[in-house]
Amino acid sequence: MDILSYLGKFHPIILHLPIGFLLLAFMMELHDRWKKKSQFQSAIGFALFWGMVGAIFAATSGYLLSWDGGYEEQLLSWHQWLGFGVAGLSIVLYFLHQQTLNSSNSLYFPVFSLTTILLTAAGHYGGSLTHGSDFLSPTSSSKKEKKEIVDIENAEIYSDLIQPILKDKCVRCHSTSKTKGDLLMATIEGLQAGGETGPLFVKGDVDKSLMLQRIHLPLEEKEHMPPKGKQQLLSDEIALLTWWIKEGADFKAKVKELQKDEKINAILKKFMVPTDAANNIKVADVSESTLQKIRAKGIPVFRVAEDSPFVEVNVSRQKGINRSTLKALSPVSEQLISLNLSGTDIQDKDLSGLANFPHLQKLFLQQTAISDKGISALEKLDYLTYLNLYETKISDTSLPVLSQLKRLKKLYLWQTATTNEGIAKFTNQKPKTKVNVGISKDIFGDARLKAPLILAEKDLFKDSLEVELKMNFSKVNLHYTLDGTVPDSTSKLYTDPIILTKTTTLKVVAQKEGWQTSEVASKQFANVKYTPTNIKLNNPPNERYAANGAKSLIDLEKGSTTFTDGLWLGYEKQHVTAILDLGKAIELSAVTVGALEAPGSYIFYPKGMKVSVSTDGKKYREVLTKTYPTSQENKPTETANFTETFATQNARFVKVKVESNLVNPDWHPAPGAPCWLFIDEISVE
Repeated sequence: MDILSYLGKFHPIILHLPIGFLLLAFMMELHDRWKKKSQFQSAIGFALFWGMVGAIFAATSGYLLSWDGGYEEQLLSWHQWLGFGVAGLSIVLYFLHQQTLNSSNSLYFPVFSLTTILLTAAGHYGGSLTHGSDFLSPTSSSKKEKKEIVDIENAEIYSDLIQPILKDKCVRCHSTSKTKGDLLMATIEGLQAGGETGPLFVKGDVDKSLMLQRIHLPLEEKEHMPPKGKQQLLSDEIALLTWWIKEGADFKAKVKELQKDEKINAILKKFMVPTDAANNIKVADVSESTLQKIRAKGIPVFRVAEDSPFVEVNVSRQKGINRSTLKALSPVSEQLISLNLSGTDIQDKDLSGLANFPHLQKLFLQQTAISDKGISALEKLDYLTYLNLYETKISDTSLPVLSQLKRLKKLYLWQTATTNEGIAKFTNQKPKTKVNVGISKDIFGDARLKAPLILAEKDLFKDSLEVELKMNFSKVNLHYTLDGTVPDSTSKLYTDPIILTKTTTLKVVAQKEGWQTSEVASKQFANVKYTPTNIKLNNPPNERYAANGAKSLIDLEKGSTTFTDGLWLGYEKQHVTAILDLGKAIELSAVTVGALEAPGSYIFYPKGMKVSVSTDGKKYREVLTKTYPTSQENKPTETANFTETFATQNARFVKVKVESNLVNPDWHPAPGAPCWLFIDEISVE
C-alpha cells in the first residue's frame, strides 16, 4: 500500500503530459481542417498516442493519490471522473484517428472535441483541489487587497497582520475544499481545533507550538510547512507569528496591548502607510507670466487645480528632452509635483537634474533609455509616490535604491530586467508598495483583450455620422449595440463603418478564442437637430476658462481632455443655467450637455440637470429633473455627453440648469474644497 501511495505522488508531474500532447494534437487538427490539408496527420497520431499513454498514467496515479485523503469530496469526485473520462476517450480517439488515415470517420472530430472539453474541465477541478476552490474563479473576498494600516497601534493583530499571512501561505492547502491533515486554517474555529496531529499552537509557548516547529524544519524534511515547492514564509512573517503566539495568540488583541521588542517594532513600521505630508507642503504661488515663459520654450506646464500653487509637466514623446529641459523648469522647482518624461530621449546623465524638484510626487520614465546608472538620482525624492519604469533597462541593482523611497506606493516594472527574486525581496522590504509587473497567461487562465477603439470625427453631428471600430489585434470579433445595452457574442458583428442618424450610445466589446472578452468601450454621439438662434447664461464663467462665452455652448466644437484648450466654460463652486432660443416653437424630446471630469484637478461631472421649456420666454414649465452620482475615486481626465429624454414638448425656449457638486467629496485629498464644473456644448433634439 505504501508503494502505491508513493506512486500516486507522481500525479502532479505526469498530468502535464496528456495536457500538452492532447492540446497540441487538437491545435494541429484545427489547423489542418482550416487549411483543408493533411499536413500534420502523422504528428497528430504521435501526439495522440503519447497523450493516451499520459492520460492513463495520470488517471491511475491520481486515483492512488486520492487515498491520502484531505480533499473536498465533491471536487475530488468531479476531478476523478473527468480524469477517467479523458483517459477512456483518449484511447477511443487514438484508434479513431488511425481509421481516418485510410477512410473518413464521422465520430472522430466530435470525440476529439469532447476529449478536449473534458480535459479542460478536469484541469479546472484539479486546480481547485490544489490551490483552493477560488483559485481559478476568485471570489470578491479573495480579490480584496490587504487593508492599509494607518494607526498600527490600534490594529488588530490577527485580522490585520496574522490572517493575511495564513491566507497567502497556508489556506490553499488547509481550506474548506482541501483540508490536508484534517487542518482547517481559513477560520478561527479551525485554527483553534487543530488537525490530526493535535493543536496547531500552544498559547504563550513557542517551543511547543506545532505550527512553528513545522515552519522551522529544514526545507527538505517531509513535515516542513509549507511544503517544498510552495511559497515559503518570509522572515518577517515568521517573526510576527512567533510574537503573536508568544504573547498569547489572542484573536481580538490589538498591537498596543502586547509587549514588543525592537525587532517587532521595526517590522510593524513596514505595515504602516506613511503620513502623506504632501498635503501639508507649503510653497509660494507661481505667477501666470512665469508659466507662460516656460511654455514659450515648448514645455507644457499647467496648474494641477485652480488656485493651487502646484504644477504638472507632460513632455511625453517629445524629442530633445535632456538636462537643459529640466533646468528650464527651475522657476517652478518647488511647485512641480508631476513630471511625464515617457517615450522621450532622456538619458541617465540627465536625471541628476531631478534633485532640484524636492516635492515631485509622480514620475513617468516608461519606454526611455534609463538604466541602473541613473536611478540613484531618485534617492532624494522624498515625496515620490508613483514611479513608472515600464520597458526600461533597469535591473535588480536598482531595487535597493527604490526601497529607500519611503512614500512610494505604485511602482511599474513590466518588461524590465528585474527578476522575480529581486521583486520578492523588494516587496518584503516595502509591503505597502504595489508593484506592477504586467500580466501572465497560462493553461488555466486567459489574458484579457483591451477594449476596442471607437473612432469618429466628432461627438456631435447633424444629419448623419460615420463611426469606425478598431482593434489593433488580428482575428478579433467586435460585437456592438446601439441601444445602450451591454454587448455580447449574440450582438451585431462589426464589419463596416456604422452610420448614425440619431443620438446614440454605442457600446462594443472585443472577443477572440482563447482570450477573455474585453471591457466594454462606450461612447455617446448626439444628433444636433436644431441650432439655437441665441443663448444666454445666468452667470459668466471664470475669466480663465471663458472660451468664447455663451456661444461656445452651441458652436459644435467639442473640448478635449485638456481643460485649458480654450473650448470649455469653467465654473468654480457655481451652478449654471443656459436659456436657448430656437427661433420658433418646435417639438423637442431630448437635451444633451457635454462635460469634463478630472478629480485630480478638482473638476467633477454635473451633480444634476433640470430642463424647463417655454413658448414665450416668460413662463416655463419643468419637464425633467435628473441627478447623477459623484465619482468615488480618482481617475484620468475624461469627457462625456449627458443626454436626457422627456415627453415631447412644443416650445421655442429651453432652460437647462446644470448643477455642480460645488465642493470636493469626502474621499478627495482636499475634501470640502471648492470644485469646478466644466461644460462645452448644449444641444436639443
